[in-house]
Amino acid sequence: MIGIGLAAVLLLAGCREEAPAVPEEAIDAPAVPEEVADETAADVPANAAILYAGADMDGTSVTLAMGETLRIELESIPTAGYIWQITARPDILELAGEGGRPTDPDVQNQPGYTGGNHYLSFDLTAVAAGTGTLELVEGRPWELKAGEAPDDTYSLQVTVTE
Repeated sequence: MIGIGLAAVLLLAGCREEAPAVPEEAIDAPAVPEEVADETAADVPANAAILYAGADMDGTSVTLAMGETLRIELESIPTAGYIWQITARPDILELAGEGGRPTDPDVQNQPGYTGGNHYLSFDLTAVAAGTGTLELVEGRPWELKAGEAPDDTYSLQVTVTE
């Protein structure tokens, strides 16, 4: 009986169809611009248009001129559901965009790599003069919605001048 079962398994194994080959270009990770690949928000020099604020600026204050952009960039684990969310945005700032990039592009951009920490960013443009507090929380959205405490918080006092 065992011999018949073994013969059936071997016969069926020989009948399976080969999986089609995946073209090499189909698994190439997107390129990360070299000038930002190994930088953190705090390492990138500010220019006339963008002011960078990372985790090291939590609880501090910044001043922007009208029309300038503030980029908040914080580390999280979005592949496990943990993301940063803006919970309080003063009217002097308008959300212009959101983004993300790997914290270790040399490893995380390899074909087949999944997971890992990432930097999540929020670009906010100064649209009115004044002062206000920007607040963010980190957590899984469904857990926060259910009333669980955030895993982390971030706040920044922002002043916009004319």
